Amino acid sequence: MAGTVDVRTAPTFAHELQHVITTKLPRLVVDLRRVTAMEATGLEVLADAHELAVRHGGWLRASGAGQWLADLTRATGTGRPLEHYPTLAEALPAYRPAIRGSLPI
Repeated sequence: MAGTVDVRTAPTFAHELQHVITTKLPRLVVDLRRVTAMEATGLEVLADAHELAVRHGGWLRASGAGQWLADLTRATGTGRPLEHYPTLAEALPAYRPAIRGSLPI
């Protein structure tokens, strides 16, 4: 994603996320490093896409937004879940270090 996510661009953004989740893979990371501005409507698009992904057995994570995403979430007062990771590598499960130790059986 690049540029501004506002009321004008949000429908296209939502459509693209829905398309990927429902026709390709319900597990995706949205890289927000190149987003220059996002309104509350963009946050709603991400939260809706996350819920759709979960319904399809997957997840949606955001990466690279920095502090502005936390500020926007706080300013809008949304309580909807959205996982955010500082970097793309941290958001991708395959790049996370393995957990050491035993797991309960």
